[in-house]
Amino acid sequence: MLSVRLDKDTEDRLQSVCGRLGLTKSEAVKQSLEQWLRGFEPAPDAFDLGEDLFDQGAAAEPPTDPLRRQIWERLHEKYRPG
Repeated sequence: MLSVRLDKDTEDRLQSVCGRLGLTKSEAVKQSLEQWLRGFEPAPDAFDLGEDLFDQGAAAEPPTDPLRRQIWERLHEKYRPG
């Protein structure tokens, strides 16, 4: 259990906003604290976010169209490891 003491002005402002939003002060503080704490969590890994979008199968087959095949071969030669 946590107790927090607020100055009169801050508590009045909190009460006013909570009245407009239909929230209790506890709900508003919990939501605010949750949002604040999320700011300190590490960002998710880009690979983990898009893992289902990445090709995880075999290497791509060369295109059958002659022009595309020529481009594919040039790129393959340029970027082939080793």
